[in-house]
Amino acid sequence: MATKERVIVLEARYDAELLSRRMREILDAFPLELEGKNVFVKPNLLGPWDGESGVVTHHLVVKALVDVLEEKGAGVQVGDNPGVRGYGRAGEVGKTTGVAEAVGDAWVNITRSPVRVPIKSRFIQETSISSQILDCDVLISVPKFKTHVGTIITGAIKNSFGFLVGGEKARMHAVAPLLRDFGELVVDIYQLRIPDLIIMDAVTAMQGNGPSCEDIRFLGKILAARNGIAMDTVMACMMGISPDKVPMLVMAHERGLGPANLEDIEVRGPMERIERFKKPSTVPRMTWTAPIQRLVFALVSRHALRVDPKRCTACRTCEKGCPADAIKVDEVPRFDASKCINCYCCYELCPEHAISLNPFIRFAQR
Repeated sequence: MATKERVIVLEARYDAELLSRRMREILDAFPLELEGKNVFVKPNLLGPWDGESGVVTHHLVVKALVDVLEEKGAGVQVGDNPGVRGYGRAGEVGKTTGVAEAVGDAWVNITRSPVRVPIKSRFIQETSISSQILDCDVLISVPKFKTHVGTIITGAIKNSFGFLVGGEKARMHAVAPLLRDFGELVVDIYQLRIPDLIIMDAVTAMQGNGPSCEDIRFLGKILAARNGIAMDTVMACMMGISPDKVPMLVMAHERGLGPANLEDIEVRGPMERIERFKKPSTVPRMTWTAPIQRLVFALVSRHALRVDPKRCTACRTCEKGCPADAIKVDEVPRFDASKCINCYCCYELCPEHAISLNPFIRFAQR
């Protein structure tokens, strides 16, 4: 008989001492070789919200994990590529969420190190992700317990969408606007580097029309698993959502990545269905919205960086920092659209704030 994937559910709250104990329990339950290893911790930092908002992984959860990993001799890095409201603002998001301050030197702005990689997908042939995702010895994903109007749930699988830098996220929405297609594409991205361990912040849970709404309720849990599909299946069942209604889970299960049936998962701890949990709206699932979504995200992802010549000092910081060699500075930077990978490193790096993003991104940020 095949061994079942295991998900553990632990009681928790945002208390530093308790979270530290929980992290030790999790690493005892799912042991990893950590001494001398390069460990990358990938939380869900969707945008400029603090931990109490319920939108992002709480900084105390991330700090507790980092502290324990460092005690075990690991070299730790922490980072994420924010969503639309955080495009080109990863440093700011790190500060606003409290994660950058909480983890100190472990924080790294991963938007500044994109690499172009091939991807097995029927929608695209290659994409840009942060190099730390591929370079680390151990990848630990730390998602948030949330709903999502576009993917129904946001958990372990969807957290890997943060591998993508800058406008790549918008491009994915544009090439696969239908619910099932987008779910398949998210699984394609998840498979670029499957996490070695998933630890989910479920102390607070988002219900309704996530991933950034204000409908938050206290759940008081931390979930952990080696298998992201098993983790998301348990989360969906706790929400009262059937896993076979979640395209990401259906696709991942069909590919043999993990179980999408609760009967095939060993759950240890207080796992129960949440009473009167609000599910996300079904409107985005309707196929008639697909052309609209494709248009909007195509506008967001287009190459449209602008330079203010009054601010630019021709210091060449953008040229030196561009990973795609897409910038040449004469009196002001000139962008080669055929090479640009929409990572927004130039926007992040410019010391004079002379480079701005296209109007659709600025509108989304506001």
